[in-house]
Amino acid sequence: MAGRVETPASAIVRSRSRWRSLRTCWTWYLFVAPSLILFLVFTLFIWAFMIYLSFQDWSLIGPRAFVGLGNYRELLANEHFWSAFRVTLVYTLIFVGPVAAISLLVAALVNQRLPLIGVFRSAYFLPVVTSISVIALVWRFILIPRAEGPLNYLIGWLGLPPQEWLIDTSLALPSVTGMQIWATAGYYMILWLAGLQSVPEELHEAARIDGAGRWAVFWRVTLPMLRPTTIFVVIIATIGALQMFGAVFLLTGGGPVRATTTVVYYVWQSAFMTYRMGFGAAASIVLFVVILIVALLQRRFLGWTEDIY
Repeated sequence: MAGRVETPASAIVRSRSRWRSLRTCWTWYLFVAPSLILFLVFTLFIWAFMIYLSFQDWSLIGPRAFVGLGNYRELLANEHFWSAFRVTLVYTLIFVGPVAAISLLVAALVNQRLPLIGVFRSAYFLPVVTSISVIALVWRFILIPRAEGPLNYLIGWLGLPPQEWLIDTSLALPSVTGMQIWATAGYYMILWLAGLQSVPEELHEAARIDGAGRWAVFWRVTLPMLRPTTIFVVIIATIGALQMFGAVFLLTGGGPVRATTTVVYYVWQSAFMTYRMGFGAAASIVLFVVILIVALLQRRFLGWTEDIY
């Protein structure tokens, strides 16, 4: 069947209809415009410029020189980059599991109908809305390596010797991780809490009628129903761990002996300490590719699908 040929008159009518619709809905475009402008300026343009910059040799103030894949070849042969990459992977491994488990435990505790339970929820969430600078200042005081430091004083009651938390190469990364778990557990608690409150109470009641105890109900009923939340928490926590910067910058400065230098901190050093903007941009692109691959692998192996909800 032949397609219908549009006449000039029908084209004019359609054009006028579109223009009339645009004039009627122009206020909606005004509401969308700020978000669209922010996206174009601070996301799309920044990404395009960073990709362009990764092929350049630029010291921020001098002229740019095209080097092709030179920055990427140098990056992949740089031992400091691979050291930062290993530190980032170790941090991710020791952060994601504990923060997911601890935040789930806290969410289960505050998911109770008790007096003043809202106060406890707010208290656990408070570190999330507190500046990382303030948190790092408090934790630097807690982790004072002297015997009279707060944490060393507490472990002294257990008969343990004082530890050099932030200046020992074997303790610095776990110390930073502990602070990050404390600072971010409240955010993941909110996610778990939303998942817990979406589980139908009828399932719990049916399990209790069948004689299941509290632990059996949680393990056999609640936890399987939390699968979408579990996948989301694990993926988001992993992405956040691979991008970790603030705690390292404020607590250890990447030390001691690069024991806490993550990839993002290495990018910052390359770009703003040695003024190798193109090299830093290349490192950022490589990190983005790594994060994308890890997220896609997690999505595949954790069983994320569009109909999971």
